[in-house]
Amino acid sequence: MAMIDTQTFPLTKQRLTTALTLVPRQPDAFSPNRMRETRVQFISGKNVLSSIRGWLLAANIIANDKSRNFLTDYGKQLVVNDPQMEKARSWWSFHLNICFSERCDPYRALFYAVGEGAGYVLDDEAFLWKLAAIIGEETSADLALATIETNLIGVLKMFDGDSPLSDLGLIDILTEGNRRFLRLAEPNVPEQAVIHALALARHKHFPTRTTVHFSELVDKGFHHFLCLSVTDLRKRLRDLGRSIIWQQHFEFLEGQDLDSVRFGERLNPSQTLLNLLQESDDTWI
Repeated sequence: MAMIDTQTFPLTKQRLTTALTLVPRQPDAFSPNRMRETRVQFISGKNVLSSIRGWLLAANIIANDKSRNFLTDYGKQLVVNDPQMEKARSWWSFHLNICFSERCDPYRALFYAVGEGAGYVLDDEAFLWKLAAIIGEETSADLALATIETNLIGVLKMFDGDSPLSDLGLIDILTEGNRRFLRLAEPNVPEQAVIHALALARHKHFPTRTTVHFSELVDKGFHHFLCLSVTDLRKRLRDLGRSIIWQQHFEFLEGQDLDSVRFGERLNPSQTLLNLLQESDDTWI
């Protein structure tokens, strides 16, 4: 796992749509010799450009070869299906891509930590230590709290104000004086998002498995990324597994003591991404 490198800045819709247009034309847009020109394109300073690049890499919208960047297949699908990033389904895909990215923290850790709380969680130093512990379980890197905090500032801005992720209703932020409280919200999660998340989880955590225990998904924080309780996730998977639409994607197998998920031949991220981008309803709050 690696840090996003948010530089305390969020990825706005304007910055993302500019990148979708700019990167194919100028693969070296983020290189030092293009810095002045690129700053004009994004109307942003040097640190913001580093943040934009970090977010794009984290969401797997771009990949890089030394100083050159290029749109991934996912980035190209965004251009084809929603180049102005106006649809909730596009931002659902963005959110899930980061949750299952190799460059995901503290974004992933935030959902895990907040989801473990029974209600609102105070954003304080103790919370930073909790994030550090979650991140430390996945990496041997010894990260300073200041590094986590700097990245967390940019992540939390994605769920506040007029950010598209705020409009999905993923995380509630409550401010009382100089204290800030966080909790998972209750968004309307489209079924295509559940299926795509399952495909991403399979691809990342269980690439050689055909069947996993339901508890293994829970241990990976799968339900937190969808803002669902364990009970609600089990019900969603049970109901979707009975649908003829998704029977070739997965089966939900109920056992007396242990439920499990059997992966189907169509449960791959490329296919489920198209289902999400082209078929799901918008879920703006």
